[in-house]
Amino acid sequence: MNKRIRNIGVIIVCLTVIIYWVYKGAYNDVENTNPNNNTENTANLMFRILEKDIPLQDLNSMIGDSTIKYDNDSTSFINILRHQEKIDVSIDKIAPLSTSEFLSMSYKKTTFNNYKTYLKNNNNFNNWDSIYKMLNSDYNFNLSELANYIKEVGFFTTNNTTYYYLKTNEPHNVSSILNHINDSTETYITEKRNYYKTNLDNLFQLLADKLFTENNNYYLSTSDYFIFSSDTTQLYDLYLSLDTGNILENNPVYSDYKRYQSAKYGLHYYSDITSSEDSNNTIISYQLRDENTMVSTHLKILKFEKKQDIPIDSILIDTITTDTLTQNILVNSLLKDTTITDTLTQKELGEIRYTLVKGETFRKASLKLKLKLEKNNYDYNKVKTDHVFFVTDNGTTKLNWNTAIKRYLDKKQPKEGDYFFMKKFFY
Repeated sequence: MNKRIRNIGVIIVCLTVIIYWVYKGAYNDVENTNPNNNTENTANLMFRILEKDIPLQDLNSMIGDSTIKYDNDSTSFINILRHQEKIDVSIDKIAPLSTSEFLSMSYKKTTFNNYKTYLKNNNNFNNWDSIYKMLNSDYNFNLSELANYIKEVGFFTTNNTTYYYLKTNEPHNVSSILNHINDSTETYITEKRNYYKTNLDNLFQLLADKLFTENNNYYLSTSDYFIFSSDTTQLYDLYLSLDTGNILENNPVYSDYKRYQSAKYGLHYYSDITSSEDSNNTIISYQLRDENTMVSTHLKILKFEKKQDIPIDSILIDTITTDTLTQNILVNSLLKDTTITDTLTQKELGEIRYTLVKGETFRKASLKLKLKLEKNNYDYNKVKTDHVFFVTDNGTTKLNWNTAIKRYLDKKQPKEGDYFFMKKFFY
């Protein structure tokens, strides 16, 4: 009897052990699989957000904190964040008030080296390295040296224009390095700002390609920032914002967002996705930071009572008024600061016209036209496409804006006497 009971006990113990190990094995399979899937999905989330490739309702289900494990083979782009420093959001000092999206990422030489490792492990290094060596041999430009002085990189978007920027604690050294790739024929010297064009249009792709997809090779510098765009007209728009204090930190929607940013992160992403039909302002806030063996992420969808829409132009005028300047004084000051001679003339009451002088490029003339339009209370970006024409061949050929851009912008040289004109209209 005792032997029988003992045998039954042994059988029960054996079955228990078997069941436990079967369960443990199944649990480990799940445990080893799910985090990897979750890591992959979370790592890709940043790029899906940037590409506007994820519905808001899906984002709502992901709100909160998460982690992304670094992969051992460093094939994931997220691995460039290893040993990344944490930063506060400071882009509001340079981004225009109407900025709808920005990304700020801490960057240093370690980030640069992590990025090279990522390229090598994805078999993309050779092409990058050939460009790196060409820049060194042809221009004596050392990208690795530049990375030594970078503290932050990012972008901001306003009115469908995207600017790239880098921040540094040593602007003089960065300026000296960039000077190696500057195009001396496309440098615009003014009393307050210098505009430069580089012979390299993909600088930011060489620093972190998946975050920067556009080619921007014109830039200006202000304090610790070097800001890049695709042409000088966009830089001039930015200059106006900086010169008048018409910047993001004064945007009430952004101020609401800033109140909810407490902890420091290595990467900050902001996107105002509010539409005109919405009753609330809606902001996507996504942040990442290095945590030794993984990346910690924090996603929030912020909703605030919608602010009354304030036209940007009226804010600009209010800013000028508080500085005891009138709009005309500002325009005259800008004309002086940019050493542009006001040869803009109004031929008749109902028309705004600017005639090009000998040797003047289409680009430079369009900047002067922009000043004239703004002096007459027209928004250059809103009226140029449908209302501005370019007249050539002694007045016999009339081109609309888009056709003129394709034919003349940085291509064909206009002739002396060609002119822009726009008939005035109620606006």
